[in-house]
Amino acid sequence: MSTEGKNNLEENGSDPIQVETQGKFRNKLVSFFKNNKAASVLTLLLLVIFIWFSVKMHINEKNFNNEKIELITQYESTIDSLQINHLEFATKVFSWSVRSELLRNNRENLNQLLTVFVKESGADLVQLINPEDKIVLLSSDKKYEGNPYQGDLNFELNNSIVLKKDNDVKIIIPVMGFTNKIGVLIVELNRE
Repeated sequence: MSTEGKNNLEENGSDPIQVETQGKFRNKLVSFFKNNKAASVLTLLLLVIFIWFSVKMHINEKNFNNEKIELITQYESTIDSLQINHLEFATKVFSWSVRSELLRNNRENLNQLLTVFVKESGADLVQLINPEDKIVLLSSDKKYEGNPYQGDLNFELNNSIVLKKDNDVKIIIPVMGFTNKIGVLIVELNRE
């Protein structure tokens, strides 16, 4: 090799032996593919099939994960709905007990019923409100008792309603006396 060729190789940082070895390898590879056309085609076909299956597996895995997330979300929604329906039914039955104790003016029993209801139902806050002056008569959180009700509420309602907002559920049931409304029962549940 001439001095000029060696200088060019040294400037490029390449070793002449390495360049020569790479050239021989390329020549051998090209001659192998020319001499073994069937093997070359089969190797290329195998490579294409491998890439196709890899892409297909990736797509299937992505679809599986999306379906899994969708099913989990649907399942959680169904469970939440059943829990809300269960709590609404329990609250209606509880309101009948509250009604009978209010008519008898038995506040001690009402406090006991309220404590048991909160423990058994999983409700976060239960309040009984006087519809005339909007004062909290009983509450599972005693700091609210005797104070005016702070939330927005239509005290003219005559049927039970369920309000859902974000992760909070509020069940509102009027407690009816013989001729008029004697209370409004509010059960709150935070689903977080």
